[in-house]
Amino acid sequence: MKKLIYTLLAATMALGSVVSCDKFLEEDPRGQFMAASYFNTVEDVQTALARMVYETMDYYYDGCCLNMACRIADDICAANYKTLEVFRQSASEQYVLRSWEASYAAVKQANFVLSLDGTVEGDEKTLSEYMGMAYFYRGLAYYHLVRYYKQMPLILDINPHADIKSSSQAAVWDQVVADLTKAEELLPDSWSSDNVMKLMAPTTWSAKAVLAEAYLNMGGYPYNGGATYYQKAADKAKEIINNTRFGFDSYENIFNDKPAAQDLSKEGLVTFIYTDASTRRNSFITCMMPAEYDGYYWFMPEKKFFQDFPEGPRKDMTFATSFKYNGEDLAWDAPSRSVKLPPYKKMTHSPECSLESGVVMPTWRVEYRTYAFRYTQTALTYAEAIARTSGPDALAYQLMDAIRNRAGLKVYDRGLGGEAFARLVVQERAWEMAGEFTRYSDLCRLQMVEDIHNQRGTDELVDSDYTGTPTKDTYYCPVPEQEMLLNPNLAEIETGTI
Repeated sequence: MKKLIYTLLAATMALGSVVSCDKFLEEDPRGQFMAASYFNTVEDVQTALARMVYETMDYYYDGCCLNMACRIADDICAANYKTLEVFRQSASEQYVLRSWEASYAAVKQANFVLSLDGTVEGDEKTLSEYMGMAYFYRGLAYYHLVRYYKQMPLILDINPHADIKSSSQAAVWDQVVADLTKAEELLPDSWSSDNVMKLMAPTTWSAKAVLAEAYLNMGGYPYNGGATYYQKAADKAKEIINNTRFGFDSYENIFNDKPAAQDLSKEGLVTFIYTDASTRRNSFITCMMPAEYDGYYWFMPEKKFFQDFPEGPRKDMTFATSFKYNGEDLAWDAPSRSVKLPPYKKMTHSPECSLESGVVMPTWRVEYRTYAFRYTQTALTYAEAIARTSGPDALAYQLMDAIRNRAGLKVYDRGLGGEAFARLVVQERAWEMAGEFTRYSDLCRLQMVEDIHNQRGTDELVDSDYTGTPTKDTYYCPVPEQEMLLNPNLAEIETGTI
């Protein structure tokens, strides 16, 4: 494994300045030739893995792939991209295309790695674990796609698909489960290396974490799997909760200014690390930083969400209600500010810049780490899912007590019914995971978009009069216009409409 780590490290560094612009429908004859003729050993597979890891990390590289969450969620809004919140979907919007392209770049490379299965020589256990990585990253890519788009093609091999039709969201969710289940089976419990990539490489626990989220989503709209899938979500989440390697951590240990690859939190289940030594630096913080710090300030909370957020240590860590600017404390709503909303303090920690000390970003890319999935999310998933099946049990209360205690809040009353408990957990999830891009899919799966929209005040950055009226048809984005021009068949659904 150590050899893989260093090979991946060198390869991703070499690829660091390369951004793939390939369309997922385009045939690459050279890749097919290489697969047939040159990828014959474990070392060859390592080279293919490096590109797959790079493509997946690119999804979290900046805000371009995540800013569609601004459309519906109340914990995220964007000053520069108000069009994303109007509930009038545009297939030509550049950020509708950006998320699509990044996800299918990862799918394409994962399919290439999987095509090597059974064709190369080497240690079978090692090769099996490598295939597990490919299944994981493909499942993760489709997990991102299905939560944002109405329909999309399922591409599961490296052959050209010039006239492929789309699949329904239900079919894609089933594929997410199939890929992650296979990953769960093949991936190791842990990797035996102390390199940066060991901290990032997915394990069986990573697969379980994403599976739990997939099942939770499938329990609600539009899959509508109900209690069966909520029970699956609870069962899978509980497997992680029962593993003492993971657990709740302090806010300071999760979100801090330490070097990105140092002292990672025990909450990390899927982590991406961006340093000079791993791939390239990350520009995500730029999207969270206010203009006073030379940031883009794409992502910030809606005012009502911030004002309703319970006071205490969690709110203090989540938002920068004031920050250093020109040697003085600048309040989030100071008259001089062009956008009077608090920055997400917890999402702007880097060894190279700090809202607390007034150290402005030295460049638009800095060292950074992203916890794409963390233990608290899994705990919240268990609590909500079990409440929606058999009602809250002792473990659900225990988990929520830990979350509330850490936030400095009173614990929930005992004896709550399943629906009442689940509603509390959903709100707790909004606060606990604020700014971490989970709220969008929560509102969609629970069909809460209309309610949240109706609560939006006229003093919001994008008020309710501007956005129009949301409907189920506008929950999700259309197939990007550019892809439709390449293949009009994507307008049709192969497996039926949901």
